[in-house]
This record gives sequence, structure tokens and C-alpha cells, in this order.
Amino acid sequence: MKKSLVEDTQKRLSGKQIAPTILTIFGATGDLSADYLLPALLRMEEHGMLPKSFRLVCVGRKELNAKSYFDFVLKKSTVLKKLPTKVKQSFLKRLTYYQGNFDDVASFTGLAKLLSDHDQPNKHVCYNRLYYFATSPQYFSGIAHILKNSGLLMSCKAHERKVRVLVEKPFGFNYKSASALNKLLKKFFEEEQIYRIDHYLGKETVQNLMVVRFANGIFEPLWNNKNIDHVEISVLENDTTAKRAEYYDQTGAIKDFVQNHILQMLSLITMNEPYNLTTEDIRNEKLKILKALQLPAGELRQSVIKGQYAGYKKEVKADSQTETFAALKVFINTPRWQGVPFYLRTGKALHKKVAEVTVHFKEPARCIFRNCTANVLTFRIQPDESVHLQINNKVPGFGVDIHQGDYGFGYKQAFMTELPGAYERLLLDFIEGDQRLFIRSDEIESSWKFIDSITENPEFKNLPVFSYKQKSAGPKEADEFIKKDLREWRTK
Repeated sequence: MKKSLVEDTQKRLSGKQIAPTILTIFGATGDLSADYLLPALLRMEEHGMLPKSFRLVCVGRKELNAKSYFDFVLKKSTVLKKLPTKVKQSFLKRLTYYQGNFDDVASFTGLAKLLSDHDQPNKHVCYNRLYYFATSPQYFSGIAHILKNSGLLMSCKAHERKVRVLVEKPFGFNYKSASALNKLLKKFFEEEQIYRIDHYLGKETVQNLMVVRFANGIFEPLWNNKNIDHVEISVLENDTTAKRAEYYDQTGAIKDFVQNHILQMLSLITMNEPYNLTTEDIRNEKLKILKALQLPAGELRQSVIKGQYAGYKKEVKADSQTETFAALKVFINTPRWQGVPFYLRTGKALHKKVAEVTVHFKEPARCIFRNCTANVLTFRIQPDESVHLQINNKVPGFGVDIHQGDYGFGYKQAFMTELPGAYERLLLDFIEGDQRLFIRSDEIESSWKFIDSITENPEFKNLPVFSYKQKSAGPKEADEFIKKDLREWRTK
């Protein structure tokens, strides 16, 4: 099957009347904007995904204009350099740069005028105003007050104006800070205006978790503790903390990856089928899982392994005990999943970059053949986005010998087209007002409550931090951790 991204986008947008929209990015000179947001928006321009009446306002501290800002981003992004000149020129016409100091409300009075100048009340045209908080979390409060005090949230008399705000992770550092941030945002916005982003939810294969489960009758009847032995979620990275080292040392692997990416994938792979695909129905089912998460009874060391790659202390401080690797065993206290262990693993400076969700089914209760092994279903999130099912087959020849074969579905091989980037999909949803792939306030707070039960447990600081070599599979203690349950991490 061959289908282009352009065709898919045109089908999605056909018949839709997307109102004129201005997206304002705060923190436009930061790495997030240069590495992800601007490249995503330009690819959207290339593929016809942006509304005709779309404008972009990039706000930063640097003294630049639209052209010099665009050149600044081009120097930092290899992706943008490869795009056709025609696309870049077209996009530049949509772009305005505004210099503002987040500590000075007065410096944003001009921004309010800049946005209002696009409105045409006499023609009943009022641009929707979308705000992207692409800054460090310490600026969120200041930006929210700037929006309110500078008149940037004002309605339009001539026509209804939609106002939305998108907030980048990290959304808090624990339950207390996440709850405080939610309360702050709700002082200025309603819940349906707030888009809390986790870019993993924009990945094609993460969305496929629900499709494979609920669109295939052979899986859902087996999706329970009677048939599934255990589930493994691994997000492994081969790079070091690099320029994020200072931030990373204040968070660690559990807060940086488990709290958001891994718990979101866990909720999608385990939630009950929603009544339909509405935003609230999906979120309600995910929330039930997040509220039901619990650690095994006993000491924390029985359910958590911490590791740190050799050389990390040289990047931060000599006495750092921050984990750059974590392995956890958790349970979900619901009838469907009672007794099924979920093994979660993430780390930096490992031997490969891969994100996978692997469902290990139980071995047949009785097998008349020798060497029967359990079936395994693996969702490869990245790289080589795919789904693999391992089943037992007969080896050709005399006698009956069993071999476990891999039946795979690969996105690139099946569709022969590029997959839309996570930020492209999420930005388009933000523009259209679709919250299904964004996180609700109670989801955030429930996930942090669970993480707090680990990281704010007095035992956590006293857990040993096992050293591991860079480009290895992680600390050997993580292998021992799962082997004591007579199981192994997936290594393929």
C-alpha cells in the first residue's frame, strides 16, 4: 500500500474550516524551538498541513527580526537546511519575531498590538490565539500573568475567538509542584483550553497500541491476567545527558522518562476499551490505570534498581547520586491485571536506542510438542516502527521440532511513506483543537502521586546506585533483578 503524507493530510483537512490562527511561541530561541518546533512547522508547510490564514509569532530575549531569527534557527537545524528554498520562503512570510523579557510585563504591550493588528472586525475575522510555553518551567507563571495583564487573552467582539495554551514538559517535578502548576493555569484558562504535551503520544506506533488491541478480535479476549504472564516497557537511549546534564541531575531517569512517556504507554496498553474515541472517554480510561498503579509489597529495593553510567559524575558533580538508569517492577490493582508484573526500564548511554512495549503471553497449559515457548507480541515504537508476533512453528524435516518464528508488520515496508513526526501531529491537533493526544490535569497528578511514592520514599535515597559502562546494556544488577522472577529482558 502506498500512500503519501500529503494525500493523508489533504484528506484530513478536506472540508474542514479552520479559523484564522496565530501561534505564539514563548522561548523561540531555545533548543526545543530550533530542534523540534520550527522543523515541524516547516514540514507542515511543505506538506500543506498549515491553514491558509496561519501566522507564527516567535518570542525571545534576543534582539532579532524575522529574517535574522530564521537564519539563527537555520544554523542550528540540519533538518531545515534540507528543505526546499520555496518552502522556506513561503514560511518566512508567515513569521514575525518579537523581542520580550519574561520578567517585564511592560515589554509585551507591543505584542498585544501585533496580534490585534491581524484581526479584521469589520470583516468578522478574529484570529484564534494559540500560545506555546516552550520555556523552562520557572517562566510559566510569569508568562501566564503576561498573557492576562497585557490583554493577550481578550475576546473579540466581532467573532468568537478560541484561546488555547500548550505547556511543555516537565509539568512539575513532583505531585505538589504539578498540582500548583495546574491551579495556576486554571486561574487563567479552562481545562479544555490547556494542552499538556507528551510528544510520545504523537508517535504513530504509540497510537497503534490502541488500534492493535481494539481493532483485532484475536487480542482483546486474551488481554488479561489469565493469558498474559508479564509486560515489559523499555525506552533505551544511546546518548549521554550531554547539554541537559544540569537539568537531568536534578531529576533523574525516573522523573525524566518514567513519569511521562513510560506511564502514558503503560496506560494505553492496559486501559479498558473506551466507549468511543472522544477525548474524555480515552482520558477517563487512562486515569483508572494511573490510579491503580502500585509497587510490590516489601522493601523498595525489591522493586527499583538505580544505575549511573561511568563518567557521568564528570559531567555534573563528583558526589552525584542521580540515576541515569532505572528498572522498576509495578502492578496494576484491577481485576483484569491482578498479579501481572510490569517491568519498566529506561536509561542513558546504553548500547542501543530503542523504545518497545512487549507483551509476554503465558506458555500453553499443556503442550503435546517438545520445546513449546510462550508467544510474544512486541510494539517497536522506535526505530524501525513495527509490530512483531512470535509464534511456534514446525521445523522442516523428519520428526516434530519446534521453532519460534517472527511475524512482523513494518510501517515503512507496508506503506512506503514517511511517518508524520510527533510534533507535526500534535501541533496540528493543537491548531484544530483536538485534545485526545494531550494529558488532562488529573492524569498528570495521578502519575506524579505514583512517582512520589518511589522518589520521595525515605528508602529511595539509600538505594545503591550501580555503575555501568557506557554503550553497555546497563548495570548487571538490572538483569539479576528480573531473573530472580525467572524472566529476562527482551534483547532482540
